[in-house]
Amino acid sequence: MDSLKLLLYILARIGLMLLLCLFGAFVGVILFPSLCNLMPGSWMSVKNVLIDQSNESIIAFIICTIIMVRVFYNDGKIHAAYEEWSSVTITTVLLLMMFAYFIPAIFFDSFNAEGKGKVFYLVLYYPSEWIRRNFDVAYTVSVLVGMGATLLICLAAYIISFRLYVKKHPVILRRMHEPPAPELPDEDDEDDDDPDPWDE
Repeated sequence: MDSLKLLLYILARIGLMLLLCLFGAFVGVILFPSLCNLMPGSWMSVKNVLIDQSNESIIAFIICTIIMVRVFYNDGKIHAAYEEWSSVTITTVLLLMMFAYFIPAIFFDSFNAEGKGKVFYLVLYYPSEWIRRNFDVAYTVSVLVGMGATLLICLAAYIISFRLYVKKHPVILRRMHEPPAPELPDEDDEDDDDPDPWDE
């Protein structure tokens, strides 16, 4: 994978992660409670548990994780097919995704004290909100654990996908372990080394 293609891949996956966090917040805050309202009155106790804010955040986390895992599973298959698989590359991509997601959380206390960025933090980090509420940990810890768990599952899905594809197409693995073919000397250079019979 060349540098430009890798950069575009990294930006695409970071963008996808951010969009999925927004989608997860939409599902957890708006869509899921709306569906719960369709439950019959006899299910009121179940409904009250489901629409608890912590549980809504868990739904957002599950939705984001499932979609991201599916995307990286497909990436592993595609990279194996085109022989672009690299453990260094995928680890770098996931680490950069983690940094892009985690760094804004470091400034949460500063923005929160000033009353700024409330909507930004509420929406972007909503899929990790359940960790902070249920385990009473620091904001940054909940963000790190939440997205870290998702990305580790994505890495596992990527590796599993690659291995399954290679198992079906073992020729790919053989080509990856083959030493590079030696460069053949240029024919023009060989001709230059031969003495010219007309010089005699």
